Amino acid sequence: MEHKTKFIIIGLAGFSLVCLFLFIQATSSQQMLIRERNDLKSENAALNGKINQLEGDLKENQRKLVSLKGDRDKAAQELVDLQKKFEQASRARDELVNKLEQQSQAKPREVFITKQVEAAPVNTSDAYWAGVLKAKTDLEMQLSSIRIELRKLQISNESLQREKSALGIDINSLNNEKKDLLRQIDYNQRLLDSLAQDVVRERNDKAKIQDNLKIIKNENLTLGRQLKSLNSRKAALERKIQELQEGKTTVEKRLNEMETMLADRVSQIDSLKDDLDLIRSGKTLPVSKDKPRESVELPAIVVRSLSSSEGKEEAGSGTSSGKILAVNPDSNFVVIDLGVSSGVKTGDTFDVYREGKSIGLIEVIQARGNISACDIKKKSTTFKIGDIIK
Repeated sequence: MEHKTKFIIIGLAGFSLVCLFLFIQATSSQQMLIRERNDLKSENAALNGKINQLEGDLKENQRKLVSLKGDRDKAAQELVDLQKKFEQASRARDELVNKLEQQSQAKPREVFITKQVEAAPVNTSDAYWAGVLKAKTDLEMQLSSIRIELRKLQISNESLQREKSALGIDINSLNNEKKDLLRQIDYNQRLLDSLAQDVVRERNDKAKIQDNLKIIKNENLTLGRQLKSLNSRKAALERKIQELQEGKTTVEKRLNEMETMLADRVSQIDSLKDDLDLIRSGKTLPVSKDKPRESVELPAIVVRSLSSSEGKEEAGSGTSSGKILAVNPDSNFVVIDLGVSSGVKTGDTFDVYREGKSIGLIEVIQARGNISACDIKKKSTTFKIGDIIK
C-alpha cells in the first residue's frame, strides 16, 4: 500500500510538472504571438502609409496625365489651326500664282494694246507697270512670308509631333506605373487580407489556449483535491499501519507468552509422561530434594495397551496435524499448536477442517518452538479455536 501511495504521489507530481511545463510553454507561445501581432501591426501601419503615399502619387500622376491630355488636346487644336492657316496660305499662294500667270499671259496683250493705242500717254503705262511691279514685289514678299510661316508651321508641326511622341511615351510610362501601382495595391490588399486572417487565427488560437489553460487549472485543482484526499488517506493508512504494528507487537508478546505457557505445559506433560511411565513400570516416583512433595490424590489411572496400528496413527496425526489455539479476525491471522519442533517453517500451508470438512487455508508467517502464527488465505466460514489443521 505504501508503494502504491508513493507511485500515486510520484505520478501526480509528474503530471503537475507536465501541466506546469505546458502552462509555461503556452505562456511563452502567447507572448511570442503578442510580439508577432505587434510586429504585424507596425508592418501593417507601414504598409498603410506606403499605400497612402502610393495613392497620393497615383492621384498626382493622374492629375499630371489629365494636364498632359489637356496640353495634347490644346497642341492638337493649335496644329489643326495651323493646318487651316497653312491651307489658307496655300490657297492664297495658288491664287497669287494664278494671278501672276494670268498677268504674265496678259502682259503681251497689254503691250500690243499700248502699241495700238497711240493716244494713251506714256506716263500712264509707266505708272501701270510700276504698280504691277509693286504688286508683284508685294506678292513675292507675301509669298516669301507665307513660305517662312509655312516653314515655321512645319517646324512647329515637327516639334508638336516630337512632343506628341514624347507625350505618348509619358502616357505609356504612366500607364505602366498605373498598372504597377494597381498590382502593388492588389498585393497590399491581399497582404492585408492575409494579415487579417492571421490576426483572426491568432485570436482563435489565443482563445483555445485560454480554454486549455482553464481546463488545466481545473484539472490542477481536481488533482490538488485528489492529492489532499490521498494525503489524508496516506495519513489514515500510516495510522492503520502503526495500529497494525502495535497489534503485531501485542500478538508477538501474546505469542511469546503462549509459547512460554505452552513450553511450561509441555514440560509438565513430559513430567507427567515420565511419572506415568514410572507408574506403569511399578516404580515409585522420585521425590525432589529442592521442594517438598505435597500429597496429591490422583484419580484412578487406567492403563491399556495400544495396538501398533493405532499408535502409528496417533503418532502420524501428532506430527502432521494440529489445531487452532487463537483467532484474530481483525488482523486476519491465527495461532496453531505446531511449531519448529514439529518441522513447521515459514511458508508452509495447512488446510483447516471442521467436522471433517475443509473450511479454509492458512499459511505460516512466523514459526516458534511449539506454536506458529499463520495468515488466513482463504475461508468459507469464521475460524474457531479447536479447528483441526492438516
